[in-house]
Amino acid sequence: MPHHSDTIQDWLVSNRLYEDNLFYYALIICFWFFWGFAFLGFELEGFSLQQNLFFNFIFYLFICTMMALCSVWFKLFFGKTHTAKREQELNAHLNELDDEDRQEVIDYLTQTGGLAMRPVQRWALVFLGSYFLFEVFFISAWVKDMVLVWQPDWVMGIVEWVRNHVIIRPLNVDGAIFSLKHGWVYKDFTDDYELIHSTDGETILFYHFIRVFFYIPVLTTFSILLWRPLLWLGVGNINPEHIDGFSSFIRACAWSIVMGFFFFMTWFGLVIIIGKFSFNVQSIVQWLSNFYLMVGFFFFNAMAIRFFSGWIVFWKQIIFRN
Repeated sequence: MPHHSDTIQDWLVSNRLYEDNLFYYALIICFWFFWGFAFLGFELEGFSLQQNLFFNFIFYLFICTMMALCSVWFKLFFGKTHTAKREQELNAHLNELDDEDRQEVIDYLTQTGGLAMRPVQRWALVFLGSYFLFEVFFISAWVKDMVLVWQPDWVMGIVEWVRNHVIIRPLNVDGAIFSLKHGWVYKDFTDDYELIHSTDGETILFYHFIRVFFYIPVLTTFSILLWRPLLWLGVGNINPEHIDGFSSFIRACAWSIVMGFFFFMTWFGLVIIIGKFSFNVQSIVQWLSNFYLMVGFFFFNAMAIRFFSGWIVFWKQIIFRN
């Protein structure tokens, strides 16, 4: 069983290739994200709002393409770094091995963080950058004065469907799967029922649908990116996957109670954030001020999922061992 560090300090000085890779690729994604953040929402004189929306969408696609080319930017700007040289040397050594030995080494390096980011992990990072940039595009370009600039039939169909399945005050809709409870009066609307039947409400409902729809994909990409680093950051020390005796089994059960409570609290927090912070569509400043909360809840959700995945591995080993 590969050894995992006991402290975060050990990780910071460990030169693990995966985390080094992740740092550089995240830096590239952030660079292009901030370019998009800075310029999305521009308006060219002489063109309608719909035409400007189209131009913004083309710019958004351009930034996403630049993100997708992160491997190219890494080679161009970080190709001479120690991380890049280690990756090249590792690949050269792996290519000298036969298939069976090569796979065995890859499995071990994957466990210990000694393997560079794989394509699926790079694409997960690109997806995260593209999704959060899409929210910026939506708030800055698609919405003007709380009105959807472009309202095709499929958008209004989604708005109507969400409107019919949302929990609102003073009514509770049977079979409701959306919640916009925010605990305060929005503008001059007396209640949520009046709000969701307004033009402001249409914008909020559509933005709320986008956030709910992408909840699972975003959580999945967080899990893909942090699957190994979470073990190194401490989850590996309590992971049920590493149970080797009765005492460690009891300890894992105790941690399961803690992690279960932790998971449902962070999950509930995410539900509240998705609902309450859907009102951030009013301003990109509001969106940015609460961005760290959304990322934090996704991180802790992924941590709890990583812990409970250890039980699956544990029981799988028990079943197949017998």
